[in-house]
Amino acid sequence: METYEFSHAFSLGTLLVSPVHVRIEELRPVIAAHRHSNTSYEIHYAARGHGTVTVDGRTHAVDADTLYVTALGVEHAQVSPAEDPIEEYCLYLNCQRAAVRPDDPLALFADTAFWMGRDEGRVFPLLARLIEENRHPLPDTRYMNETLLRQVILTLARMYRQRAATGATASPAPALTRAGFLPILEDAFFYRHRDLTLTDLAELLNLSTRQTQRLLQRHFGKTFSQKLTEARMAAASQYLLTTGLSVTEISERLGFSSIEHFSAAFRRAMGCSPRQYRTNPERNTERGVGTGSPESGGGN
Repeated sequence: METYEFSHAFSLGTLLVSPVHVRIEELRPVIAAHRHSNTSYEIHYAARGHGTVTVDGRTHAVDADTLYVTALGVEHAQVSPAEDPIEEYCLYLNCQRAAVRPDDPLALFADTAFWMGRDEGRVFPLLARLIEENRHPLPDTRYMNETLLRQVILTLARMYRQRAATGATASPAPALTRAGFLPILEDAFFYRHRDLTLTDLAELLNLSTRQTQRLLQRHFGKTFSQKLTEARMAAASQYLLTTGLSVTEISERLGFSSIEHFSAAFRRAMGCSPRQYRTNPERNTERGVGTGSPESGGGN
């Protein structure tokens, strides 16, 4: 793998673009289903090889000169056979909308969760130049990077509009509904419960903190703090039952400031101390104490 990271954000029309990295890699046989935040945009170009990409349950063939973009938290997985692996150029951007205007030429790019087509020499030369520019950086490389990144986004926006003009459609951004928000919420509480904040979660959802609190109350009947505690307790129960970690180590892994704070929170949630739960989980379950609902993100 060859990766070059970026550190400078810039504005392009209504978008605030925070480039993350550009890389070349030979894909492993299987890249499991995953999703990024709903401000993330991944531009994938297959230079050689073949395989498939599965996006929100639909599988698409990938071969040389395939270009596809996954964005806005869309779930995707990749498969590439060992005998003919895909060599992929991948550009990872974070883009946030500063404003929403009906005449915005970048709106279709910003609002499309998945796009796929043939590149035909449009985006790949820009990605190749990005790699080469950062492989041998010069004093003005920062400015050249920004120029090339602007061209990538503008080229994609044109490709999207051309496709739309023919009557073909790409996948639109997921609607802001319970179904659309749930995967983002579940991933956040499952993977980031150690240090997740309300502000972090709001940014992932592209909502205000007040809207995020309302969303949690509407769909779960819980505050952010209650959901975070639920996720941490579900994880704690799994650590207690399936590992030999001490209570102190579990407390630290879950982000508690002290073992006393963790033990008190566990007792309030589970009805017993961590050590009692580890010794006799069946008895505690029979008393009506569970290990977390499926929505808590702590089941695995």
